[in-house]
Amino acid sequence: MQFHSLYFNRTWCSAAERPSWAGKASSWSFGYSLVFDPDIADDGWCDLCASQQAATVDRDTEPKYYGWTVDQGVVTLPNGTKARKVIQFEMWRFRLTWRMNLWLSGTEGETGDWTYFNIITWTPDYAGTVLWIKIVPRTFVYFKENPEQLFIAPCYIALNSITFAMYDKDKREIVNDPDAITHVDLIPKAVGEATGIYYQRGGTPVNIEDAIFSYKGATLDPSIFRSEYWTRVDLLTFKPKHWFDYQIWHNWKFPSVHMEFLVYVFVVGKWTVYLASDEVPRLQPHTPVMVTGNPIADFFRAIGDWLSNPWTQLWLFFLIVVAVVIIITIFSPGVWTALAMRRS
Repeated sequence: MQFHSLYFNRTWCSAAERPSWAGKASSWSFGYSLVFDPDIADDGWCDLCASQQAATVDRDTEPKYYGWTVDQGVVTLPNGTKARKVIQFEMWRFRLTWRMNLWLSGTEGETGDWTYFNIITWTPDYAGTVLWIKIVPRTFVYFKENPEQLFIAPCYIALNSITFAMYDKDKREIVNDPDAITHVDLIPKAVGEATGIYYQRGGTPVNIEDAIFSYKGATLDPSIFRSEYWTRVDLLTFKPKHWFDYQIWHNWKFPSVHMEFLVYVFVVGKWTVYLASDEVPRLQPHTPVMVTGNPIADFFRAIGDWLSNPWTQLWLFFLIVVAVVIIITIFSPGVWTALAMRRS
């Protein structure tokens, strides 16, 4: 995330854009952090500042997986080989957490203008200012069997929690100060409000998740995955508070906001697989098992085939001989004695 630019005073302000009226700007720093004072250092506008913590993966939430392949048909490789080209996609949706601070800072003279009669005539208010945040996906991800192309795209950024505070002239922090409600108003402010994601600064928000899923099951359109994305924070009211105690002692407080965002990011890897067309056997239709004929006739036909086998007949002959011997032995044992005496 980069604090890239501010739309302030009806003009763009960034590291590369400095309007003519900002010739006396005392602070003009954009990037990982922001410090912006469009005039002299000790009077006029106070400093608008921002800092952040890098987006980190939420390890307690399991990433969601999607995968699909796209058959490109048979192609001819540079060496003349015919091959079937298959593009394989593997996509994960990760949940991340991103935090940022937004606050005002400055001198007593930058809290506002007043007269000796204690009439406050002007208080610097950044109302109408838009902070544009540039999102640059990190594409230098290396791992074993790295995909040919790696795409990273944020698809959702929403406020998860917000804390308001005020810092008095003695730099004491007052968390949830009631004065912050009347001196700070921004979008997003309510938990759950989304900031929107843009393809370009100053454009219209894009539903990236719908765009990505419109290609699920087909070849991804690289135009969906950009080298940069944008989101924004609108300042509706953002100003310090100052007053006099007993019309003598001047007091002031500067607002500070701590925001935590829920971020969803899609990570897509693309591989190309080539299968030689002559190495892949053509799939043949599967022939189901069919039961036909008369079961009873088939049974007796099988018995006949079995009895007609010579080996079956030999075994049956021996079984019949053994059976005859057993029967004679049981019912006419004298036969064997008479045969024995005749032989002697």
